[in-house]
Amino acid sequence: MRILGHDLALDLGAASTQIYVRKRGIVLNEPSLVLRDESTGEVVGFGAEEPRTADSVAVCPVSRGVPTDHELTRRLIRHFLRKVHGHSFSRPRMVIALPADSTGLARDVLRDMAFEAEARQVYLVQHGLAAALGAGVQLGDPTAHMIVDLGCDTTRIAVVSRGSVVRAVTVHAGGRDVNRALIAQVRHEHHQVIGEHDAEQAKQRVGTAWKPSRARATVRGTDPETKGESVLLVTAEEVYRATRALVNTVVRAATRLIEECSPETAEDVTDHGATLTGGGALMHGLPDRLHAELGIPVQRAERPVEAVALGLGRCVDDFSLIRKDR
Repeated sequence: MRILGHDLALDLGAASTQIYVRKRGIVLNEPSLVLRDESTGEVVGFGAEEPRTADSVAVCPVSRGVPTDHELTRRLIRHFLRKVHGHSFSRPRMVIALPADSTGLARDVLRDMAFEAEARQVYLVQHGLAAALGAGVQLGDPTAHMIVDLGCDTTRIAVVSRGSVVRAVTVHAGGRDVNRALIAQVRHEHHQVIGEHDAEQAKQRVGTAWKPSRARATVRGTDPETKGESVLLVTAEEVYRATRALVNTVVRAATRLIEECSPETAEDVTDHGATLTGGGALMHGLPDRLHAELGIPVQRAERPVEAVALGLGRCVDDFSLIRKDR
């Protein structure tokens, strides 16, 4: 048995955790969930595991890229590492994304958590740089690139040039906010309550951020007074309206970021545009909508959901890329 495991990259997200193993690629992509027995508080599962008790509740110990529950996050990561390596003594070198708005305390928490999860060495790479590398930006490229990473609870916008983040801003809104806006609309207009899972399904089926079609999605609603169930049809137009607040927030943040850049950097971004990464980038029509609002080219990364993990993976495959940022 090999005691020292393969070096790996960890993309710790509020929705999912992805692990990239050196020279092998992404080998794990599971929900960032810990399952607990509601009556006893005992941990009964992790990630995509089926609940082992009828009273299991899912807890997400991560928010906006950093642990909100240190102990549960540590246990979640150790579970994933053992799943990847097959034993509990892997001791890998680990590369982790560091959100741009992280405090010194958050940086220390990420490092401590990784060491407690049996990492032998920890490297932190700025989230915006990881997303850019995963989207195909070359490390030494002098041209400035804007990366818009849309997560479930956070949107991170960064301008990257010559292998470093020039400017960055974090917006505390993401795909989950679109779901919540849709839930509120359905309650107001249909007088029915739908769950976040149904809202997410409707968004995936007919969701668009640009020129909505006549498409409709079937969801199950509940009358808030009688508790009776019924079948509802959610239209693409309704989902489009639910995206409005998030899109407007992203546009304002991106515009402000460009204005804060030097004239040369701003010109690069205006000419070359922005690349969308993250799960929110999958929404139909979002590049067109942002292009219309920002007035710059906007494209979706080839593998948007995996971009951060792939970018961190490039660092794992070649540690010389991050020696200066240890």
